[in-house]
Amino acid sequence: MTIRVPAIRVPTGDLHAIYAGVARSHRATEEEQRLFADGLLAADLRGHPTQGIGLLAYLDDLFRQGAMRFGARLEALRETVATALCEGGANSGHVQGARAMALAIQKARRTGIGFVTVRNSGDCGMVANYSVQAADAGMIGLAMSTGPVLVAPWGGRDAAFCTNPLSLAMPAGAAEPIVIDMATSAGSMGGVVLAARDARLLDGKSVVDAEGLYTDDPRRVILDPMDRESRMAGALLPAGPKGFGMVLLVEILSALLSGERQWTGSGALAGDEPPPPGIDGRQSRADKTRGRRAHYAQSFLALDIAVFQDPAAFKAAADRMIQTLTTAPPAQGFAAVRLHGQGTRARSEDYRANGVPVRPEEWEKVAALKARLGL
Repeated sequence: MTIRVPAIRVPTGDLHAIYAGVARSHRATEEEQRLFADGLLAADLRGHPTQGIGLLAYLDDLFRQGAMRFGARLEALRETVATALCEGGANSGHVQGARAMALAIQKARRTGIGFVTVRNSGDCGMVANYSVQAADAGMIGLAMSTGPVLVAPWGGRDAAFCTNPLSLAMPAGAAEPIVIDMATSAGSMGGVVLAARDARLLDGKSVVDAEGLYTDDPRRVILDPMDRESRMAGALLPAGPKGFGMVLLVEILSALLSGERQWTGSGALAGDEPPPPGIDGRQSRADKTRGRRAHYAQSFLALDIAVFQDPAAFKAAADRMIQTLTTAPPAQGFAAVRLHGQGTRARSEDYRANGVPVRPEEWEKVAALKARLGL
C-alpha cells in the first residue's frame, strides 16, 4: 500500500523565479526566461503539475545533453500571408511555441486564419498554453505537438509516436471558456508514470508490456516511477482505433507536414532514422539519458471569429452552450456534466493566493536542481 504524503504549497512567485533561474543557467535571454517560466507556471496553475514543476528536471536534462538549447530565433522558411513553415533551431518549445502562435494570431488578424508549423523545435510542455494564447486574443486557437517516441500504433507493440497532445481553446463571455487539453494517447506519459509511482492501475488497458501484452498495470512498463520520462519495457497505447486516429491527426499536421519526420531508414518505426534533408544535427536530438529518439514539431492555428460572425454574438452563444450543458441532468454515478477547462479559474485563484501544491518527491528534485545550479 502506497502512503501519500501531503503536498507542499509553494508560492507562485517562487516557482516562476526557479523556472526563470533554470533557463538563465542555460544562457536564455530575458525574453526566453519569461516565456519558459510563464509556460511552466501556467501548467501548475491549471492543475497539470506533470507539465509544470514535474517537467522541470527533465527539461534541465535535455538542455544539459544539448538536445535543446536557448538562443535560436523562430525562422520562417516558407511563408504566405496566412501560413508559415518555421525552423525552431532546437530552442525550447515553450519559447518557439509562444512565438509561433503569436505569428499565427498576427496572420489571422490580416486574413481571418493563421496556421504556423514548426520543425526542429523542443519540448513545449502543456499545449493549452498556446491555444489559450489565441483565445485571450479573442480567437479560436488550436495547438498540437509531437516529441519523444513513446506510443505504439493501435494493434502494435513498439513505440512509434509521441503522446501527440492536442488543445483547442475558445473565448466566451461571462462563462469560463472551454479549453480542451489532452494527450491523444490513452494516457499522458506523466499520468502513467504517476500511476506507477502510486501503484495505481490505469483506466483500461493503456500500455503494452515487453511481451506485447496490453495491460492496465503501469508497473509492467514503467521502469523508474521517480523519473517523469522513465525508460519503458514496452510502450503507451492509443485509446483504441479512434484514439489512434487522433494520434495520426497530430502526427500528420505537425511532424509530417513540417518535414520534421520523413519515416525513412530501417529504424523508422522506433524513430531512429536519419535527419530530414536540410536539417543538420538531428541525430543529436535523442534523449541520451533514456535512449529515446524524439521528433519535436508543433503546429498552431488561430481563427478570427470576426470573419465568421459578430464576436459578441459568438460569446453569447458560447455562454448559452456552456450553461445548457453544465446544468443538464447528470447520469447515474455522475455529480454533474463537466466541460474541459471547467474549474480552472477557481483553482488558479486558490493557487495564486495559497501556493501551488507540489508533491514532496518533486520538491526534493527541485531542491537538488537549485543546489546544483546555485539558485
